[in-house]
Amino acid sequence: MLSITLNIAHLRVRIHCTESGCSKGIEALTALYEHSEDADGADLCFTIKSSADGIALACDGEYIWTGKEAGEVVAAFEWAFYNHTIAMLYPAFVSLHAATVSWQGHGITIAGTSGAGKSSLCTAALLHGADYFSDEYSLLDKKGYITPFPRPLQWDNNDHPAFSRQDMHDSGLFGEGSYAFTGHDGQPVTSLLWHPRHLGIAPTKMSLLILPRFDASIAAVQVEHVLRSQALMELAEEMHHKLPVQERLRELHHRIPETTRFVRIIFPDVHQAWKQVEQLLTKG
Repeated sequence: MLSITLNIAHLRVRIHCTESGCSKGIEALTALYEHSEDADGADLCFTIKSSADGIALACDGEYIWTGKEAGEVVAAFEWAFYNHTIAMLYPAFVSLHAATVSWQGHGITIAGTSGAGKSSLCTAALLHGADYFSDEYSLLDKKGYITPFPRPLQWDNNDHPAFSRQDMHDSGLFGEGSYAFTGHDGQPVTSLLWHPRHLGIAPTKMSLLILPRFDASIAAVQVEHVLRSQALMELAEEMHHKLPVQERLRELHHRIPETTRFVRIIFPDVHQAWKQVEQLLTKG
């Protein structure tokens, strides 16, 4: 049996699981969050327990999913955990589809659609000593600070085109976990979870916003400064909350500091891209 309480921003999230087959995966997914010894007064409560039809997942007593396979239920829990948590955090926080790290006192947010290279650039930053906040859900408060939401970095099928698994291990900067389930095509899927060891603790002010784009066809990294208005238009598309566009823009305008710099980085090699980020921050 697994029973844990997590502190995420101002929320307390309780997870109670009586299914041993699900416990290991849930532990791997929640390992990086601040754990609390006090189980009283939770804002959200997830339960995973056996039912007549298999293994049932619920949140605050509301049915979410039933599955026969433990890994399938863990995958459903992961989706529900993120979505219910970020919904409850609003309006104190808006959640951006973005990675955030802190490097030498600079809060760096990397926002973009899947495949743009945000998680890769985040990983490169971590390999160069950055502290980890999130690679997918960056929680922006009303004063321009990002609060940690440290979900594990995830690789599908144990592989990544820019980083070898051996290099990740050899760096000493990551722990490892995983869970497996059967995909829609009937084939086994393994989600490899990397646990960064250097975690951001206190909120970090967003000092640099990067709009990345991976492009294997170019020869060298390109860095373009972006107007605040253009950056906010693009960032509005990366908010997890289903708000009207004008309301998204208004939220971002009021929350993101006037001093934040905005750049677009187009790169064929993520390691070279991170070197450009270091130069931007050290040269001012």
